[in-house]
Amino acid sequence: MCVAEPTPFRTKCKINPNTVRIAKNNPFALSLSKVLVHPALRQAQGERGTNEQCGVITHYSPVIEQIGKRGKVMLVTPPDVLAAKILIVDDRESNVLLLKQMLSQAGYLHVASTMDPREVCGLHREHDYDLILLDLQMPGMDGFEVLEGLKAIEKNSYCSVLAITAAPNLRLRALWTGAMDFVSKPFDVVELKTRIHNILEVRLLYKKLENVNHDLEAMVQSRTAELRASEARFRSLTELASDWYWQQDARGAFTEVSGAAPEMRGMGLEGAANDSEREALAENVALRRPFVDFAYRRTNADGSNSFLEVSGEPTFDGSGHFTGYRGVGSDVTERTRVQLDARRFRLAADTMRDAILLFSRAGMNIIDVNDTACRMFGYTRNQLLMLDPADLGAGSRAELEQQFDRIIVGEFANDFHPFQLRRMNASTFPAEVQWRAQESYDGGTLVMVICDMSRRN
Repeated sequence: MCVAEPTPFRTKCKINPNTVRIAKNNPFALSLSKVLVHPALRQAQGERGTNEQCGVITHYSPVIEQIGKRGKVMLVTPPDVLAAKILIVDDRESNVLLLKQMLSQAGYLHVASTMDPREVCGLHREHDYDLILLDLQMPGMDGFEVLEGLKAIEKNSYCSVLAITAAPNLRLRALWTGAMDFVSKPFDVVELKTRIHNILEVRLLYKKLENVNHDLEAMVQSRTAELRASEARFRSLTELASDWYWQQDARGAFTEVSGAAPEMRGMGLEGAANDSEREALAENVALRRPFVDFAYRRTNADGSNSFLEVSGEPTFDGSGHFTGYRGVGSDVTERTRVQLDARRFRLAADTMRDAILLFSRAGMNIIDVNDTACRMFGYTRNQLLMLDPADLGAGSRAELEQQFDRIIVGEFANDFHPFQLRRMNASTFPAEVQWRAQESYDGGTLVMVICDMSRRN
C-alpha cells in the first residue's frame, strides 16, 4: 500500500490529527484546529519567514466524533463519505474517464466532471461540491486561477481541493494558493483513494460542525427573543403602572374605568383638554400607535390647571383586527408645578448681578453655576463644571475642604468675606464671597455667592 509522503511547509502551527472532542459542558467551544489543514495553510501563507517546519497532514482519524450537542455523538461514517459530491476538472478526457472509473469502483455515488476550467466556479456555486479534483496545468485557464475563484466563493467556509500535477515545482504553490492536498502524476491509485477519503472526512466534519453552529445560533436567537419579549412585557407593565386604568373600544367609547374619578382625568369629556394636545393624542390613536406618558393640560372649573399623563397601547383580536385601546393615566400636577417653579427660579438666578456656584462637599467639585458666574470668570458652563474649586483662586484644595467643613457645622459666619479671585485669562479681581450650606444625600452642598467688587466700584 502506498502511503502519502508528507510535504514540508513553513508554519508556526503544528497540527494534531487527533479526534476532535467538544466538552459536554461547553458546546460553544467548537474547534477545528486539531484536524483542519486549510486554516493552517492560510496562517502559513503569512509566516513564510519562520524556520519551524511541519508536514501536511495526509491521514485523519477514521472516526471523528463530536460530543456536546444534546448528549449525542456525531460520526462521519463510510456511507457519508461515499455519498459526498465530487467534481473532476481535467482538460484530458482520458484522465477524466480514468478518475471516474476509479471513484465509481471505490463506491462513490455522486461524481461529476468538466474539461472546461471556466465552468468550475459556476458548477460549484450550483452544487456545492465536497471535493474538487483539480488539474493544475490546463489551457486557457490554469488550476491556480480556478483556486483563486473558488476562494472568492468560499470566503468563510472550508474549500476542499485536491490538486493533481505532473510538475513537482507546482505542488507547494498549489498548497499556498489554497489546495488542501496534492497528488503527483502518474498517481498511485491507493494513494489517491486515501487522500480523497481523508479530505472528505474533514470536509464532512466541517459541514456537520457548521450545522451544529447554526443550530446553536438559532437556539440563542430564540432564547434572546424570549428574553426580549419578557423584558418588553415587564417594561410595559412598569410604564403603564399609574393612577387609573382605562379601556376603549374601536369607536373610542370607554368600556372600563378604574381608579380616579372621571372628572379628574379629563378624558372623554367635552372640552376637558387643550385642543392641540387632544389633536396630538387623536393622531396617535388614528394611526394605531402606542403612546407612553402623553402629557396634556386640563383647565379646571375654578380656572386652575391640572397636568395629566396617559399611556396606552392598541389592542387587536386573534385575526389582527383593531379592537380599541387600553392604558393607564396619572395626575402629575404636583410634579409639573415643581418643575415649573424650578424653571422660574433658574431664570431668576441667571438674571442676578452676583455669581452663584454650587459645590459638592463629597467630590469637592462644582455641580452647577448661573449665567453670571460664566460671564464673571470667562468660562462656559461646561468648562466651569470641569474645574477644581481651587482654580478660581479661593484657596488651596486643603484650605477649601477645611472651610467647607466649618461652613457645614455652622462655624463660619454667613457674612461676605473678601477674596482675590482668578478669571480664565489669569487676571484677578477683588470679590466678596458669601457661603451657605445645604444638607444633601451626598454629604452637603455648598452655595457660593460672589460679588465682583471691581464692577461695584
